[in-house]
Amino acid sequence: MKKPRYIIPSTVLLVTLLAYQMSKQDQPSSGTLGESSKAQNPSKPDSVLPRNERSLAAKGLLWETVTTNPRERAIKSMPVAADSFAEATTNEVGTTVKLRFSEKIPALDAEITNRNAEADGTVVTHLLIRGAPEGQLTIQENVAMDFFLAQLYYGKHPIAYEFKKFSGGLVATRHELSELICAMLDRKGVEVEVSHMGLPPVDKVRGRKSDEENRAAIEKAKKSIQEAKPGTGGASPTGLTLSIADASITEGNSGSGNLTFTVRLSKADRKKTITVNYNTADGSAVAGSDYTAVSGTVTIAAGRNSATFNVPVNGDTAVEPNETFSVNLFNPVNAALANGQALGTIINDDSAPSTVPVFNSLPGAVAVAYLDMDGQVVSGTQWASGGTITARGVVGTLSNSQMLEICRRTAEDFSPFEINITTEESVYLAAPTNRRIRCIITPDNEWFGSAGGVAYLNSFTWTGDTPCWVFSDMLSNAPSYIAEATSHEIGHTLTLRHDGRVSPAEGYYTGHGTGEVGWAPIMGVGYYKLLVQWSKGEYLSANNTEDDLSRITTLNGFGYRADQVGNTITTASPLTGISGARSAGGIIETGADADVFGFTTAGGSCSFTALGDATSQDLDILLEILDSNGAVIVSANPVALTDATATATLGAGNYFLRVSGVGRGDVLADGYTAYGSTGQYTVSGNAP
Repeated sequence: MKKPRYIIPSTVLLVTLLAYQMSKQDQPSSGTLGESSKAQNPSKPDSVLPRNERSLAAKGLLWETVTTNPRERAIKSMPVAADSFAEATTNEVGTTVKLRFSEKIPALDAEITNRNAEADGTVVTHLLIRGAPEGQLTIQENVAMDFFLAQLYYGKHPIAYEFKKFSGGLVATRHELSELICAMLDRKGVEVEVSHMGLPPVDKVRGRKSDEENRAAIEKAKKSIQEAKPGTGGASPTGLTLSIADASITEGNSGSGNLTFTVRLSKADRKKTITVNYNTADGSAVAGSDYTAVSGTVTIAAGRNSATFNVPVNGDTAVEPNETFSVNLFNPVNAALANGQALGTIINDDSAPSTVPVFNSLPGAVAVAYLDMDGQVVSGTQWASGGTITARGVVGTLSNSQMLEICRRTAEDFSPFEINITTEESVYLAAPTNRRIRCIITPDNEWFGSAGGVAYLNSFTWTGDTPCWVFSDMLSNAPSYIAEATSHEIGHTLTLRHDGRVSPAEGYYTGHGTGEVGWAPIMGVGYYKLLVQWSKGEYLSANNTEDDLSRITTLNGFGYRADQVGNTITTASPLTGISGARSAGGIIETGADADVFGFTTAGGSCSFTALGDATSQDLDILLEILDSNGAVIVSANPVALTDATATATLGAGNYFLRVSGVGRGDVLADGYTAYGSTGQYTVSGNAP
């Protein structure tokens, strides 16, 4: 596939695109009318315009300064008359009105082209500004909720304007277009043109190459760790080691089938019999419904080098993702353990008539993000100047399991927060109108242009029903790409801006590294990396150092989820299980969070594995075994993998497991900090 072509949208297209509402940090505060760029003369009152800016205002451009420093934002505010939009919001569609902002700014002529009332009482009015150039003005107002927002912008023009309520009046704020629109800007001399609108579509060639590189890096990392892993069953007088291999099975539609695991000896012993105990532990697969829990002893007869045992797997017709459980070896006799844990994968083979599956990541949460995948007719919003957009869904193109994968991947990104990722429109409609967002996943991007997705900044807290968009056809209809775009666009609605670089100058950073530890920021482009996290610009040449986690949890009416697992040995949660097999799960909500679990053992070889989310993983795990006083006995954090296995031979007594998120390596090279290492995990293993 050819690389994405950057196109120059028409003026009409540009002015109908997203003009982002700036975050609270950009709003006027405590005695000032607003923030100013470095280029602003602080001694000059905002309300007094120099001659050249008055001439711009006569054209409808109000006032402007184009910045040249990529780190500098052209943000500047000035008060305008409280009734600036009185005629625009009260006159009929089709009439021409005057916009009178102040005595120092000539009135603008504007034609009311469209008006629509949303179900929650928000009235959206669209106007065409007459002048050279022509502009577009959109006004959103909800009197009952005391909400007002007006946005004014022009085709191929670097500056846009917002109007918000402040101290009983209105304040107009000037923004550089690149700060308001999900866009990449090309600077050609003095002229600035929008060359690409929205999140870039997927480059299929690059995607295939990155997939191959990631697979090779993971295989290499697992092999090197396996080769370096010491025996975990104590010294072996024979010098022999045991290992168990991962296994998989297609589940079938009914009855049960056997998933066979093979235990291998490093070499056969002609005289001695080798034995080792085993048991199973839940992962995403649950004993009793998905498989039958088993335990027992594997015997390798003298002269043999392997033996097998079976785990019964239950067939069904449910459409679901692939599921996993673990098998643990312990108490070896006449050998030591080289690899004492294997992963069993139950491969789903069911398909159903494609319908959007019901999914809720956090039922009852105060905030809601609705993944709308069954098609939607949108009209009267900020989009397309209030015109009607008929968007098809992805039902019939994507299977139920693929749609569930999109949901699960998106939910992992938002798992630390008190927000419900849902596919139920009724849940969305029941949420407060300024605590929700509809993300429409559709193949229909023609009305907008070549992009993977697009959104209005801060629209999560707007009233009305202004959605964000993800264009599945531009993303190869691949669930992983669609999910990355979905989290990215929802991030914009939560006030987050693009993560790019200053040098080389680029609007979207695609990340660095390969394999499980190949990293990219969610607000950059996460298509080509496996570990995609929230960021605050801690990589080389970052152009955006805003604190994603802080902004999400302080500017949108919701915060972090309540921590369900204690962080100390005195508040530890128990590891549950029988016959030595133990398991637990949780969420690391912040980079500073650590979850602690307690367990008791009669003594012997204890081994635990912590796995991140089975579908998509944001968490790089540090797993530690602690003694009864909280001192670290052993810790595990493979440098090239995001999961971890900790093993130790323990005496009888009480112990603890601690799970936390970590970073890796040099953040200015191919590493990353622990900042965005958050998300879901499960712990399973054996403690006799």
